[in-house]
Amino acid sequence: MWNLEGRTAIVTGAAHGIGLATARLMVSAGLNVVLADIDTAAVAAAAESIGATERAIAVTADVAQADSVTSLVQETKRRFGRVDILFANAAIQLSRPVMETTEADWDRIQNVNLKGVYLCCRAVLPVMLLQRAGSIVISASGHAFATYRGFSAYAAAKGAVVAFMRGLALDCADQGIRANCVIPGATDTRLIRQYFESTPDPEEARRKLLDSIPMKRLATPEDVARAVLFLASDDSSYVTGTCLAVDGGLMAQG
Repeated sequence: MWNLEGRTAIVTGAAHGIGLATARLMVSAGLNVVLADIDTAAVAAAAESIGATERAIAVTADVAQADSVTSLVQETKRRFGRVDILFANAAIQLSRPVMETTEADWDRIQNVNLKGVYLCCRAVLPVMLLQRAGSIVISASGHAFATYRGFSAYAAAKGAVVAFMRGLALDCADQGIRANCVIPGATDTRLIRQYFESTPDPEEARRKLLDSIPMKRLATPEDVARAVLFLASDDSSYVTGTCLAVDGGLMAQG
C-alpha cells in the first residue's frame, strides 16, 4: 500500500490539521517529509511531534512569496536530494460578504490560496521534470463548486485552484508528473473551529453544518490525509487532472 519508501515530500501548511496529519502519515509510509509553514514555532513543534528527526524536518516558508518558496525547495533538495511529492495545502479562510470584503482582504486570500499554489508548483516542477517523475496534490474545497453566503473571496480562490490544477495536469501529462486536487469536506481543524466561534451561536452553526452532511460528522484530518497519500502514491499512477472529494457525501447532494 502506497509504495512511498525513500521518497521525499513537501507539505505546506503543515503546522496543524490536515497538513500535519498528512506529514505524519507520510513519515509512517517511509517518506522523508519537509513540513513547511509560516509559523516557525508551530511547524518546529509539529515536526518534533512526529518524532522521526532524520526524516521529518521543519522549514519556515511563506507560500505567497516567491523567494521563500524557492528557498523551501532548495532546502529540500539540500537535505534529501530530490522532490517526489508536493502537497500544496497552505490556505487561509475569510467569511465576509462581498460588500464588506476589502481589497486587502481579497489580495490576501488570493495571494495565499491561489498564488501560493502556483508558486509552489512552479518551484518544484524543474526538479520533477529532471526526475521525469512527481506527484502534485493540491488542497481545494467544495466551495469551488458550491459555496455559501460570505465566502465569495475564498470560493473564487479555490475555484481557480481547481482550474489551475487541470491545466497543470495537461502541461505535465507526458512528463511523468501528475497533478490532482483533494477536496476536503468540513474537517475538524482549527479553521472550522474558528469559523464556528465567529458566528453568533457556535453550537447552532455546528449543528446546522452536521445536519447538512449525509454522514452526519466532520472529517478527521486523517480521513483527508489518507486520500492525499493515495493521490501521491503509485496506487493512483493513471490518475491526473481530477478531484477527489473527502466530504461525507456533501457534494453528492448537488
